[in-house]
Amino acid sequence: MLNSVALAAPQKPDAADACTIPAEIHRDPPIQGGAPVNVELGILLIDLSEIDDGDQTFRVDVVVRLRWRDPRLGAKVRGGSFADCRLELKDVWNPDIRPLNVRTQHRVLGEALRVDASGTVVYERHVQATFASRFHLREFPFDVQSLRIQLASFSYGRGQVRIVPHAFDEVAGREISVAGWRMLDEHPDAGVGPIKVGPKQFTRVDHVLLVAREPGYFLWNFVLPLGFIVLMAWSVFWLDPKAWGPQIGIATASAFTLVAFLIALRSRLPPVPYLTRLDELILFSTILVFVALAQVVVTSRFAETDRLELARRLDAYGRWIYIGALGMVVYMTLVR
Repeated sequence: MLNSVALAAPQKPDAADACTIPAEIHRDPPIQGGAPVNVELGILLIDLSEIDDGDQTFRVDVVVRLRWRDPRLGAKVRGGSFADCRLELKDVWNPDIRPLNVRTQHRVLGEALRVDASGTVVYERHVQATFASRFHLREFPFDVQSLRIQLASFSYGRGQVRIVPHAFDEVAGREISVAGWRMLDEHPDAGVGPIKVGPKQFTRVDHVLLVAREPGYFLWNFVLPLGFIVLMAWSVFWLDPKAWGPQIGIATASAFTLVAFLIALRSRLPPVPYLTRLDELILFSTILVFVALAQVVVTSRFAETDRLELARRLDAYGRWIYIGALGMVVYMTLVR
């Protein structure tokens, strides 16, 4: 009689161990053939809620997605899938990617981790956080800013982990809730180069939010009133130098009004150590107002010393030189 031989099928983990991962698996990276682990990183912008150009920070609401493959978690290797398991990030090996420029402790609104039958791990985290970014404000209030979310892994070098930018399948709208700004574009930037810490190098990827300031608020509330003050000073050139009293009154009133306006305006301008376009407009407008005051002092002196015709000629030339200089200032600071 032939002996029957029963072939042993792969044993599946029992219910208690089906979702248990050995310590060596979540401790060591799944490096195969000496190649680094490719970690796909995608960021979905939900909202940009705050931009502070004084502190040079911005606050965002984003979903961060990481995807990598760990063959040790595949169904063929384990004899079972993790599809029905509730796993956390600490239960599996992960690339430990962290933000570099986060300013405050971020708020986690939700997270999820999935492992499919092939061992592909997908981790998503919904966070709100404030990030620091370098602002370039020379073109203020017509500036465009590149707000960067900088991400890197300091636990694994370039030979172990390589971060690869990956776009979300879902696309959020371009509308943002922060007032006075509009979104132009967002894209990953993998060309920033690695971070060097001593002899080690770590992969870094930036996610760039390109935003443009809407200048309407500054034009209506600051530039227009400033223009009225400068034009008020211009009116002294149209008064007869014989009436030097009203001329001096208008010129000094313009100067005092300008000083009070600048005191109120200063708290609304970004505190930077260089001149912005609006700063240049304010500076040259101030010069024009005080030039008008100086002109009145000179012509009033001429009028008192029987040189009235000379004073009138100075006013006749000055009124067109003044308005021409104002036009040039406006063009150089606001139009160019």
